[in-house]
Amino acid sequence: MADETTNVVTWRPMGLEDIPRISDWFWSFTDAALFDRSLPVPISVDALRETWRDSIVQKSQPGAFWFMAEDEGAPIGIAGLETVNYIQGDAVLPFFVTESFRKRGLATAMTVAMLDLAFKRLRLHRVTTFYRSDNDATARVLEKFGFAEEGRFREAWFVEGHRKDTVIAGILGTEWIATREKVIEDIAASCNLTFSPTCWKEPLG
Repeated sequence: MADETTNVVTWRPMGLEDIPRISDWFWSFTDAALFDRSLPVPISVDALRETWRDSIVQKSQPGAFWFMAEDEGAPIGIAGLETVNYIQGDAVLPFFVTESFRKRGLATAMTVAMLDLAFKRLRLHRVTTFYRSDNDATARVLEKFGFAEEGRFREAWFVEGHRKDTVIAGILGTEWIATREKVIEDIAASCNLTFSPTCWKEPLG
């Protein structure tokens, strides 16, 4: 592992065999509830694997793409494109970073990789993401990229007896092209994704 200022991690496609390795993430409800509003109670590894099956098992025209970031073989973050619509040219971007790797540039670096996939390879037109209104860390990451708040589902996210707004944010391919180099420049000193041969071979920059 690199020093405190540079995280060199491996970035690769996820498989169903990875689900048991990240299942513990979904048992910390306070933490997981920042990113996922759909699992109110613990579920078994087998049940969790089934919920991910359609997103991970690739089809002839995949509707989702998921990738995992690893540090020395241990999973530290995941990001994906969900509900990919090739006709309308859009997709939804979710991501999650383990607590020990937050505020170290990883979420930003993963988002760079996913937006490049969406706009440079899949030729999509826009990407949407959703986050809880009190999740300031995610709001800051998205602001770096130029995501625009496009609306809110009022009091749609229920957690620990309280209701928060669900914020809808989106970015267009042209907006990503305009801000990409600045984003990469800002994170270059703090995080570097090393692509494995099974994924893309070119560097982020």
